[in-house]
Amino acid sequence: MQIKSYSSRRFIFIFLLLLITQFSISCNVALPTTGKNTKDKTTTDKTTKDKDKKDDDSSKTLGDKQLQVHMLDIGQGDSLLIITPEKKSILIDAGLVKAAPKVIGALEKNGIETIDLVVASHPHADHIGGLPKVLDAVPAKKFLDSGQEHPTATYEKLLTKVKEKIGKLTVARAGQKFELDSGIKIEVLGPSEPLLEKVSGSVENANSVILMLSYGEFRMLFTGDSEDETEERLLEKGFNLKAQVLKVAHHGSQYASSKDFLKKVDPEVAIISCGEDNNYGHPSPPTLEKFKNDKIKVYRTDLQGEIVVLSDGKNYQIKTEHKATSDIWEGRTSSKSKKNDS
Repeated sequence: MQIKSYSSRRFIFIFLLLLITQFSISCNVALPTTGKNTKDKTTTDKTTKDKDKKDDDSSKTLGDKQLQVHMLDIGQGDSLLIITPEKKSILIDAGLVKAAPKVIGALEKNGIETIDLVVASHPHADHIGGLPKVLDAVPAKKFLDSGQEHPTATYEKLLTKVKEKIGKLTVARAGQKFELDSGIKIEVLGPSEPLLEKVSGSVENANSVILMLSYGEFRMLFTGDSEDETEERLLEKGFNLKAQVLKVAHHGSQYASSKDFLKKVDPEVAIISCGEDNNYGHPSPPTLEKFKNDKIKVYRTDLQGEIVVLSDGKNYQIKTEHKATSDIWEGRTSSKSKKNDS
């Protein structure tokens, strides 16, 4: 009886299994996927992600050791903060006196307790006015200056503060080099001796401190308020001016960024610091037209707020505080003469 019972149960089990299999086939019920099919599906997903990553610039990832360059939104003027992966810092200018709190706030926000190098590109108030207050708030190790005579109360106040807080200043001249961490280098390209004297605009602007920042394959050129004559001298000296990012000279003035100069630099990106309420004609329509014709991507603090350049020494990204509030390619008209052009 037990053998018969076992055989009956076995027969019933086989019958039910055949019935279920037949039902699955007739209704096209999917069977569990094999290892091969699973692998194919993963590859398809990966390809889709790679395509999205390639088409969307903002999704590109950088390595851990990132260099940061902040073009601060301080209105009409200049202030740029460079931060290395190991948190060494360089501050180039600090705008007008009223810009000092914003510059100090940027230093605090980025955890900068000591500035390794402060650079005064030239002695005009819209570049150095805020520096004395910055030096009061945050200690600095070195100070680099264009070394020009400029008897104004603003500049004299700065020199006094440098002597008090740092002790001495270094006069910038072409050929000087500063090495930071992670292979990051700063090379001074200008001014050169003898200083430019007979210029069509401002002597102080024309003798601005010009710096080339390099980190691996990435290069960025800082031009202060340099003018046509400055660019001509740089070209004559035969410097390697090629850089992916150009800090545009003189807030996008029509008296700089010549065609020959842009051809030599061959930038992919141009960043401009200027105030949304300025009446100097910054940036000028002719200058913007040059960038547009050369397919150079432009970013502006007056329309996009703070601009941040990030690089891992190979690739780079550009980030802005917000989207442009107006047409990037629309310049401004000037109500001032060239002589009074800031």
